[in-house]
Amino acid sequence: MTDVQQQTEIQQPVFAQISDLFLRNGCLHAPAELHGDLCGQLCAGQTPDLDTWLRQAMQFMEVSQLDSDDSKVELAELLEQTETGMKDQDLGFKLLIADEDFSLNERMQTLLEWCEGFLSALADNEAFKEGKLSQELKDALKDLEQIAEMDEPLDEDEQNEQDLFAVSEYVRMTAMMLYTECNPSAPQLDEAVQEAKNLQ
Repeated sequence: MTDVQQQTEIQQPVFAQISDLFLRNGCLHAPAELHGDLCGQLCAGQTPDLDTWLRQAMQFMEVSQLDSDDSKVELAELLEQTETGMKDQDLGFKLLIADEDFSLNERMQTLLEWCEGFLSALADNEAFKEGKLSQELKDALKDLEQIAEMDEPLDEDEQNEQDLFAVSEYVRMTAMMLYTECNPSAPQLDEAVQEAKNLQ
């Protein structure tokens, strides 16, 4: 049994930590879009090697080199933890979006950015381009396109909090379902499929 299997909860990237990494390197963008892009690559069966991933991250941050070896280590962990999360049969995968320390609209904005990065990366997914996905996933990806285009500010109230949580869960489950469908060798996430259906 591997260390990951022994853990009750796998370790996933922390938004504040990766945001700090971005700031240390002079980047004011939130890391959500980059994480969405990485997840899209994983779903497309195009897992980047470490050197490629570091180049992608630096390109996104618009820097020619990272500020320290610590940043390289943190980005390497981001790659490893994200791939582990997508494969996790216990549904431990988490979106790298702003948490409850941020305002409702800040959280919503990072969710939209995550969806934009994810959908952009799927342009290289053959099943996605050729329309070979299941109808459920085709419909779910259309939903993500609509989510990415949302631009109305939200009132800070309990109903919108609940709605944002539900939308975030739907996006998370859609990503895991897509990874499973496009990577037949990956563990089949029957529970994820059922949970995503329940959220529709």
